[in-house]
Amino acid sequence: MGLAMIRAGVATLTFLLVCGAQAQARTEFCPARLWYRPASPASTDGRSSGLVFGLAANSSRTIVTATIIADTDGGWYIWDVSNVALTPRTTGDGESTRQVATFGKQVFVRHAWVLEARTSGDAAYGWDTLGDVACGIPSFGKLAYPPMHAEVAEGFPHVAATPVAPPYATDCPHPFSEATVTRAAQPYYPHFAPRMSYTAQIEVAVGQNDAVLDAWVYKSSGNKAVDTNALAAARLSSYASAMSYCRKAEGYYLFRADFDPW
Repeated sequence: MGLAMIRAGVATLTFLLVCGAQAQARTEFCPARLWYRPASPASTDGRSSGLVFGLAANSSRTIVTATIIADTDGGWYIWDVSNVALTPRTTGDGESTRQVATFGKQVFVRHAWVLEARTSGDAAYGWDTLGDVACGIPSFGKLAYPPMHAEVAEGFPHVAATPVAPPYATDCPHPFSEATVTRAAQPYYPHFAPRMSYTAQIEVAVGQNDAVLDAWVYKSSGNKAVDTNALAAARLSSYASAMSYCRKAEGYYLFRADFDPW
């Protein structure tokens, strides 16, 4: 009887890195995020003279100006876009139409991201009041993404990318890594919850200084009390920031708590 009661209060933890697209997040690190694919035609190793790209955000808005940077095997490039409308999608996100950045030669894009942006019409996140926002380097987790499928480039506006001197380095021992947990707080099984197994997944936004910026339920356990306890444990845990180009980077971490009453 005593052993059963002790074990009834146990919740176990596993931890997952958040990679690729996330569910709708409550925290944005930049007024716009970039998606991209090599422009067709492209070689089998992903090299192309163009990059099909678009901008997205957690809500609809207009990107008044944005500077985009790309790290390629043929050097670094930047280009600017202006007055890009992010129209609402069924997911609640805002997304733009496609454009094409041209490099003048075939290159493989290791990473690309929004370096700076200014918005208008953002009612949800408060970016409009900040003017020009310098965005941190995103969390990439690896030296380069694998080659992506090429996208059709015809019929979309083209913008010429300009070569620039390398602004970031990869000469440290670990230039890329995902955000990690350094001390996990133990969640508690709610005494009044029905006696059954639960799993709650909490997404945690980790800033550039190892701090928890926000956390929210990524996937509910189906029980509000269980979700609340998992969320509290995720917020009380400690994390290490991601690393990108030898610098601390903002990123997401998926904290998973398994609740077992037996």
